[in-house]
Amino acid sequence: MNNDEFTQAMLIEPVSSMSTGGTEELNTILDDLHQVCLEIQLSMIATRDGLTMASLGAVIDPVTVGAMCSELQAVCDKTALQLQQGELEQVLLRSSRGYLLLTTAGDHAVLAIMAKPESNLGMIFIESQRAANAIQKSL
Repeated sequence: MNNDEFTQAMLIEPVSSMSTGGTEELNTILDDLHQVCLEIQLSMIATRDGLTMASLGAVIDPVTVGAMCSELQAVCDKTALQLQQGELEQVLLRSSRGYLLLTTAGDHAVLAIMAKPESNLGMIFIESQRAANAIQKSL
């Protein structure tokens, strides 16, 4: 089994959802996000210290991905402050297989979105901010 087949075999189906201490309200926010932006492969809400609260979509290990996203957010937070660019709002990581967008959702959470390479980034940016605001209100 090559690496792509192994990764594909470990993915959770996009229609499944996981909740680890999250609420129905958080799952509804993620579901709404997927309904509006069909190119989204994964959306996840994690605490700033890396605990996954809710996840919807295809991901190998939601717990590990939540921890990595929180760590990336922390590094970028520090970088923005060191470079005197103010508070971090969003991080966009572009790779050959798609995008990872991290959006701050208040003081305690981060919204992570993985999307296909052909995604409409404008729509995803707008909807991720709307979802992040809703997450902040619900926490």
